[in-house]
Amino acid sequence: MLTTTPPDFCGAEAASLAADLYGIEANAQTLVSERDQNFQLTTRNGVRYTLKISNKAEQLKVIDFQNQALIHAEKVDPSFPMPRVIPSLEGQLHCEVERDGNTHFVRVLSWLEGSVIHDTKVDAGLARQMGQLLARLGLAFKGFDHPGSNPPSLWDMKRAASLADLIVHVDDPQLRPVIENTLETFISQVQPVLKTLRSQVIHNDLNPGNVVIDKRRPDQINGVIDFGDLIKSPLIIDLAVAAAYQLKKGNDPLEGALPMIAGYHSMTPLLDAELELLTDLIRTRLITSLLIGSYRATLFPENREYLLISQKSARDFLLNISHLSTDEALARIRDACLST
Repeated sequence: MLTTTPPDFCGAEAASLAADLYGIEANAQTLVSERDQNFQLTTRNGVRYTLKISNKAEQLKVIDFQNQALIHAEKVDPSFPMPRVIPSLEGQLHCEVERDGNTHFVRVLSWLEGSVIHDTKVDAGLARQMGQLLARLGLAFKGFDHPGSNPPSLWDMKRAASLADLIVHVDDPQLRPVIENTLETFISQVQPVLKTLRSQVIHNDLNPGNVVIDKRRPDQINGVIDFGDLIKSPLIIDLAVAAAYQLKKGNDPLEGALPMIAGYHSMTPLLDAELELLTDLIRTRLITSLLIGSYRATLFPENREYLLISQKSARDFLLNISHLSTDEALARIRDACLST
């Protein structure tokens, strides 16, 4: 998936697919995406949807897994703010379209109104809300499984050992040894314990671009989007991924993530073994972003700007948090959780 060029349908083609397959007459505007191709559909009366066209390398069972996961979560927690799967005119959860000898799966999801959290400053209150919302989503996914729930993905942190081959794409002499040390710690100390922890389907990508807030009340979250990285993996990875995006610049990088961790813990209490791995998993998520971004930028130089969009912040966060001892970080995380 990461080595395959995303689809290149134009807006007119996307609008035609929406009309023919879903009966939705709308304009189609391209949205930024890593592996697939997404469009914002806007009807004449202002109703909006997301049209998703899958990468040609995507597996049908993974598409069905994502659809069924959304449907399951909606049944368990009907008020959870997330996109809903829109059936086609024939009642299907996905459709197929052939192009240049390749099959692409087409889906339509409801649209969540608001602006992504990238556009605002995250304070402690908003970070805590995000942690609670992620825990609530985890509870909605609890007990759900599917044959497509464990696809091979470099973004699945339990497989982080496979990232070793990508280190050659890192030229930064200050960054490379930190990445190597972080990966070695994961392989020798984290990976063996991960296998013993509670595991389930997780969102796996609660970054600021996937959290929608109310434009009129920027301190209120409207919902979570982008379920393209769903995976069955250790539950603590979900929080580690989200917390990695809440680190702060400067001498105290962990400060920004602590309210999120505490918010999550207030709804889904973390086990001691999970707390002990959290800091190393945050570091591992940062090197995952750096390695995959550097690798894909060499494959798709035309999309380099998007692929490297988070590289500078990830680099700074990794270097800063690497100076924080695991014991000190654990003590601060425990204190934050006790304050809930």
